[in-house]
Amino acid sequence: MEKIGFIGGGNMARAIIGGLVQVMPASSVHVTDHHAEKREGLSRDFGVVAHDSTGSWVTGMDLVVLAVKPQTMKAACAELVPWLNRKGAALSIAAGIESDTICDWLWGYPVMRAMPNTPAKVRAGVTGYWIPPRYPEELASLVVRMFSACGDVIEVQEERQLDLVGAIPGSGPAYVFRFMEAFVRAAMRRGIPEEAAVRMVVGTFFGAAELARLSGEPLAQLRESVTSRGGTTAKALEVLESRGIDAAADEALEAALKRTEELKTLFL
Repeated sequence: MEKIGFIGGGNMARAIIGGLVQVMPASSVHVTDHHAEKREGLSRDFGVVAHDSTGSWVTGMDLVVLAVKPQTMKAACAELVPWLNRKGAALSIAAGIESDTICDWLWGYPVMRAMPNTPAKVRAGVTGYWIPPRYPEELASLVVRMFSACGDVIEVQEERQLDLVGAIPGSGPAYVFRFMEAFVRAAMRRGIPEEAAVRMVVGTFFGAAELARLSGEPLAQLRESVTSRGGTTAKALEVLESRGIDAAADEALEAALKRTEELKTLFL
C-alpha cells in the first residue's frame, strides 16, 4: 500500500485527507504542520499520522503533497530535501509556482501539479492535474485515486492549462457564491426573510448544477427548456444578456489569468 505525506495541514489538505481516508488506510496518510491544533485535529478526526516537523518519516512516503502557501514553498522544500524518498515524487497544489521551479528547489526531485478546489470539502470538488509525460503511469493512477475521493478529476495535457483550472474550478466557487449573494439580496428586498431566501437560492443553484451533471444535455438546451418565449424567464435573461454576462465572464477569467502570470514572476 502506498504512503502519502502532506506538508501542510490547512483547509485544502484537510479536504483532500478527508476523502483520501475513504479509499486507503488512515495509517498510510501522514501530515505535518507547524500548528499543533491542525495536526491534532487531523489526527483526531481522520486517524492519520501527524508529525510536528519533517524528518525521517518523509523517506517512507511514495508521494509528498506540497500543501503549503506559495510564499512558504521554497522554505518547505529546503526542509524536505534531505529526507525525500528517491523512488517517490512530489505533488504541488500551490497556484502560481511552476513545476520546474519547485523541482529546482527540491534538487531535481520529480514534481507533478494539481489544482483542487474548496468543494472537495464535501466530496464535490473539481481537480485538474498535470503529470510530465515521462513519469510512470503508477503516479497518475495514485493522483487520480486520491482526488477522485474528493470529486471529479480532469487531466490537462500542458502545465500552463492549470492556470485556467485555477481560474475556473479554483476561483469559480467564489463567482457562484457572489451571484448567489446577489439573488439573496434581491429576494430580501422584496420581503423574503433571509433564511428562506438563502435556502431558495442555494437549492436552486444546487438543483440546476445537479441536473446539468446528471442529464448530460447541453447547457444551452437545459436553459431553453426552462425558458418559455415571452415568459418571465425570458424577460429576466434579457436583462442579464443586456448587461453583458458573456463579456463579464470572459473578462473575469482574463483578470484571474493575468494575476496568475503576475504571481509567477515572484517565484522566478
